[in-house]
Amino acid sequence: MIFIRHAPVVSDGLFYGSRDIECRTPTSAEIENIRELLPGEFNLFVSSAARCVKTASHLFPRVRPLKLDALKEQDFGSWEGVPFEKIPNIGSLSLEELADYRPAEGESFNEMSLRVNVVIDEILKKTDFQDPSIIVAHAGTIRAAISKLVGKSALSFKFDNLSLSELIFLNDGMIINYLNRSIIR
Repeated sequence: MIFIRHAPVVSDGLFYGSRDIECRTPTSAEIENIRELLPGEFNLFVSSAARCVKTASHLFPRVRPLKLDALKEQDFGSWEGVPFEKIPNIGSLSLEELADYRPAEGESFNEMSLRVNVVIDEILKKTDFQDPSIIVAHAGTIRAAISKLVGKSALSFKFDNLSLSELIFLNDGMIINYLNRSIIR
């Protein structure tokens, strides 16, 4: 399963997680560089967030994706739409505390990981393990997927916009083939 992080957002200066915010259109060179790394045929799944839908529609204009709310970014609740400088500094939290931390009216990383991994399991049941699948989603979604293998340490991984990450799901585990493969040459 190949994950592609959405194109860079057009920032409005406010914190976003699951909040719908626009992204820029991928360039022709970015589209070509991504397509070179992908199989010819695949199942396409997309977070229902506008930035992911737009990215997928430009990368794969002839493929109709299945849009899934469960693939959305972490819901940061009361932080959504607040200026970045007004977000509390939680940098002193341990990984354990950070994974459990839930902003008011939002969800924790652990809760998001459960949501994301349930839908990934459903995707795997509907498709053959050998069928190539692509998911266009968010950095948090990719972290949630790898948390199944590395737990809360997944919070330590960075994913660039328009990067590719391939996870190979097995009956009893997962293999990380590559993470955060940049298309910029």
